[in-house]
Amino acid sequence: MMTPAERTERLSHLKDEMRKLEVLFEETEIAFGHLTEEEKRSLKGLASAIEYQASKLKS
Repeated sequence: MMTPAERTERLSHLKDEMRKLEVLFEETEIAFGHLTEEEKRSLKGLASAIEYQASKLKS
């Protein structure tokens, strides 16, 4: 079982990682027009998987 300090540290780490994802999505959005259709499909698949996981956090 985690101590309150460990839980706080873990949550802070998760928030930092989610902020990194947000930056990556912004960078991807900027580059999207320069990608091939295959690259776009690949990114859309990954985005769908991430969106699914994020939806579980919202429920």
